[in-house]
Amino acid sequence: MEATAQKIELTEAQVAKLDAGRMVAIPASWDEFMDYLPDAPYRIEYHNNQIIFMGLAAFIHELLVGNIIALLKSVVKGKGFYVAGSNVGVLKREGRGYYNPDVTVVKGKPAFRSGSNAIITNPYLVVEVLSESTAAYDLSHKLPKYEQIDSLQEIVFIDRFELSVSTFRRTESPNVWTQTNYYQLTDVARIDLFDIPLQEIFADLPDEE
Repeated sequence: MEATAQKIELTEAQVAKLDAGRMVAIPASWDEFMDYLPDAPYRIEYHNNQIIFMGLAAFIHELLVGNIIALLKSVVKGKGFYVAGSNVGVLKREGRGYYNPDVTVVKGKPAFRSGSNAIITNPYLVVEVLSESTAAYDLSHKLPKYEQIDSLQEIVFIDRFELSVSTFRRTESPNVWTQTNYYQLTDVARIDLFDIPLQEIFADLPDEE
């Protein structure tokens, strides 16, 4: 265990990048990642044989996450859904990918990785709030990985800079997803079977410099 922790120990330069809200990637095996996960000082993911360290989230990012969690919880109440934040992990497949969506929704009984009560294997819907440092990674790399999770039915991206929402919905055809974009604050986003106004998603946010 100590050898693994030493192997992926962060340098001062890497810590500075993370504290500035940026990402750091370090090559590692799946076993090294799983050994390191319980004591990781930052939120981490496993993607393409690398540990991806996620930098500190901006204040407005977390406000948006809070908004969407509150909205989703209000519309799914009593309908057999569970809404959780980013401390819940999503397993693509053992050894092939592990991610921390900003919001994870489970329909019905949660299924966990063996030996864990925090790593979900049956996500129904995930939400990512895009940031400057993670947008390319989320859209180009995580999106196709999410689409390979059999239980996942919808992926939602929230762009805090454009004040827009994009949804990717699984169709009845294998590997075919439909994308819908909402660009106006007057739009009402259709997320799963629920209508959520963009004005409510982006409500009560401070101005960004």
